[in-house]
Amino acid sequence: MNTKQKSMIIGAVLGAALGAVGGMLFTRGLDMPREEEEGLSLTSLPPGAVVALLISIMAVLRGIAELGEQV
Repeated sequence: MNTKQKSMIIGAVLGAALGAVGGMLFTRGLDMPREEEEGLSLTSLPPGAVVALLISIMAVLRGIAELGEQV
């Protein structure tokens, strides 16, 4: 196995693990009772929060790509 294959496998495993942890934390946040709202659902997320999350993910991916160029 060459270095590229090893890095792809490690990246896939880490991405899956981080995705699972993120999903767990997200659903745990949905399960927490809130005083102002009853029955919070995925459809009640504000669009601004979704856009901010996507921009954050893209920033992390860009940082990883730049780290690969430096090595």
